[in-house]
Amino acid sequence: MNELEALALALEVEKAEMRFYLDLARKTKDERARKMFLFLAREEADHWEQFEEKFLERIAEECKLPAVSEELLEKLLVKVENIESEVDAVKIGMEQEKLTWEFYEKASQEAEHEGVKRIFEELAKVEKAHYELLKAQYDAVMKTGIWMDYQDFSLEVD
Repeated sequence: MNELEALALALEVEKAEMRFYLDLARKTKDERARKMFLFLAREEADHWEQFEEKFLERIAEECKLPAVSEELLEKLLVKVENIESEVDAVKIGMEQEKLTWEFYEKASQEAEHEGVKRIFEELAKVEKAHYELLKAQYDAVMKTGIWMDYQDFSLEVD
């Protein structure tokens, strides 16, 4: 896949992730989870804008519009069958973020232009941070970690 195709695919992934997180925010009853999902939706919208800018620059240079491989797009989007609980939603989100960050890391290694390489590298780090945020929420819900404003367990030694 060339970098123009990778950018086109990234745009579709970010759009799908934004919709995914907005849908989860609408469905969740937990206020903290809702805020986290809305934060992630805003982040994905920002990523979309950044990819769009690079995509338009590259289209202007090459004067051609790439097709998005539906097969690749399908591989990069987690299929959501049933979300029974917040835990299910967070686990699906973690899986999605991992797929995305790994795709962006690979795309950055294959990118020809420095600006495109940089955006893929930068957003791979952000997607990995999203994964870590969701993991922290998962740990909080499962009572196995620390969540933003309180600890589930003490690290102090008596």
